[in-house]
Amino acid sequence: MYYVDDVLKNSLADKADIKKGDVITHINDELVTDGLCYGFLMCQKTVELTVIDGQNQKKIRIRNNFEDIGIINNRPLVEDPKRCHNQCLFCFIDQLPDGLREPLYFKDDDSRLSFLTGNYVTLTNINDHEFDKIIKMRLSPINVSVHTTNDLLRIQMLKNKKAGQIKEKIKKLIENHITVNAQIVLVKNYNDKNELSKTIKDLYDLGANSLSVVPVGITKFREKLPLLEPFTKQDCRDIVQMITDFGKQFYKESGARFVYLADEFFVKGEIPLPSYSYYDDFPQIENGVGMLTSLIKEFKAALRTKAAVLNQGKKVVATSVAAYDTIKILVDLFNKKFSTAIEVIRIENHFFGKNITVAGLLTGQDIIAQSRLCVTANKTTLLLSRDILREAGDLTLDDMTVADIENQLNCKVVLVENNGKDFLKKLLSC
Repeated sequence: MYYVDDVLKNSLADKADIKKGDVITHINDELVTDGLCYGFLMCQKTVELTVIDGQNQKKIRIRNNFEDIGIINNRPLVEDPKRCHNQCLFCFIDQLPDGLREPLYFKDDDSRLSFLTGNYVTLTNINDHEFDKIIKMRLSPINVSVHTTNDLLRIQMLKNKKAGQIKEKIKKLIENHITVNAQIVLVKNYNDKNELSKTIKDLYDLGANSLSVVPVGITKFREKLPLLEPFTKQDCRDIVQMITDFGKQFYKESGARFVYLADEFFVKGEIPLPSYSYYDDFPQIENGVGMLTSLIKEFKAALRTKAAVLNQGKKVVATSVAAYDTIKILVDLFNKKFSTAIEVIRIENHFFGKNITVAGLLTGQDIIAQSRLCVTANKTTLLLSRDILREAGDLTLDDMTVADIENQLNCKVVLVENNGKDFLKKLLSC
């Protein structure tokens, strides 16, 4: 259903006598399930709305010619997102400790959110009607967590008997002009080595748009969960070599590498990050793949255009283990050009454990504990990645605000966006 929270004056809806408080249940006799569905169904020259007005139901026909008819709805485009029905052996949410805020424990697996926000979905919890609706509504691109194209292995890893036939589902989406970006969460001794090679070949042959390979995140909270091994330095080097070889082959055949590795494999393997061209048009950047390389290029390009430091106050940059070397290189370039002495500190993840190395999973308490000795002078500014906060931009994973961090460290905190231009801007101006 689609709720009318207000109506614009003199709009088509107003002229059709649609009022605040009405509920639209159908458009052209098709059920309206949410705001996304409403928007799709309204993209017609003429619409017939089934409207509930109090206890009465009426039909209203509007010739809108694809225009907005002036209904205001303040609810999310997707209401009641679908929950994940899998019990993946590598699920990060299952590795969270007790006591965090409730939304962190929600596992979404909703194809609508994949289309709208880039979330990855497994396609295990939708029926044939819902699958066909993805195609009908042209929810493209869609991001799919594949992990493996081996049906039996996928059923085992996701612990869901409905996890098979992933190749058939992806094929049907692609044949119906839905762009598919795929993801593999790589788990040692499960879907790596030969299984990884087979999955990469299968997805390439199916015509997927791109594929990212990211390492499983292993926290220290895995009681009663299967024992998983982190990848070693040599493991990472072997994986990088495999993906590099595939990328060269695919580039010769299609002009794009198709498969891309998460930055963590290069960092842990102590291998230089790939060049900017390695990532083609960065089809998996929203999954964090190529983020560091992109940051370097953006920062260096912006640095060439700057001639003076705007603010000489004391600054400290705190960053994650995975990003530390890259951030240190960029800050060193800045210090050399502007004769400054900005310090970079590495924040280890004590909250989740040493195997978690990305900025987005740092907690306020780790930042405070490990920054305290460096942030001692008056008027010190601490630069942090905005990734430490949830999407709303207000809380860390352990429910701290930026003000909480500032108060405990007696400093100013400045949040940096995930791009090199903004990083340079904040170094200059804060």
